[in-house]
Amino acid sequence: MKTRYLSIIMMVLLFSVQVFAQDRQVKLLTLEWEPYVGANLPKQGFAAEIVSLAFKKAGYKVTIEFRPWDTALEVVKQGGADGVFPAYHEAGREAYYLFSNPFFKSPLGLCKIKDYAQPSPSGGFLYKRGANIRYDVDPRIDQALALEKLRSYRFGVVRGYANTPEFDRADFLTKIIAETDADNIGNLLQNEVELAVIDRYVAQNILVKKFPWRFNEVEFMEPPLALRNLYIAMSKKTDNPEKKLRDFNAGLEILRADGILDSIMARYGLKKYP
Repeated sequence: MKTRYLSIIMMVLLFSVQVFAQDRQVKLLTLEWEPYVGANLPKQGFAAEIVSLAFKKAGYKVTIEFRPWDTALEVVKQGGADGVFPAYHEAGREAYYLFSNPFFKSPLGLCKIKDYAQPSPSGGFLYKRGANIRYDVDPRIDQALALEKLRSYRFGVVRGYANTPEFDRADFLTKIIAETDADNIGNLLQNEVELAVIDRYVAQNILVKKFPWRFNEVEFMEPPLALRNLYIAMSKKTDNPEKKLRDFNAGLEILRADGILDSIMARYGLKKYP
């Protein structure tokens, strides 16, 4: 009951602002990062659906354009668009962007080729194929040490992506840069890397759509390196970024209080992380 009252109060406050508002619009940039966002996805993906609905609750019309990630960040940084999403909140970005409240948790971790056994050509004995890789240290307890224990492997990463602070600082690791997440998974399947740093849902989507015959060869190592909150990063050079974020946050709270966020996640079959 309390959350329902909160939702009603928020709607009344937003409506009172909308009465005096004219041409409330926001232009956001994003990337092809299915299933979160994609130009050809229904409603442009579930992250785009959440962001658009939250702004709509606050009386905004939202325009979303797709760009390469590095380009999107730079255009928004210079004020060429209001904001960019879905973004991680990194300390190095705070000089140029303001951040919304988080609207989802991204399970970021390591993908590897599954271990499996096969009869030896000489007969009788079994030997391992694939990458026999495991965590010796739980990354939730000491990620730096967990990565140190994996330093003999090649890691696939995507150009311009922030991962975790510990991983990005780990200059002792061999990091093979790909231009896209699909290229990163492709490098894993071609044994050019042993581990690919990637979001769980993005990896699953790529495997289903681009490499369905190899879906069962790849697994996501548990636990994830991190559950990264996803945000809108609003340019400090846009008009009144603080107000736009306040309005978005208010609209997002209405979606939570009314159970709309949970229903969107259920529709997409998404796990609700703590």
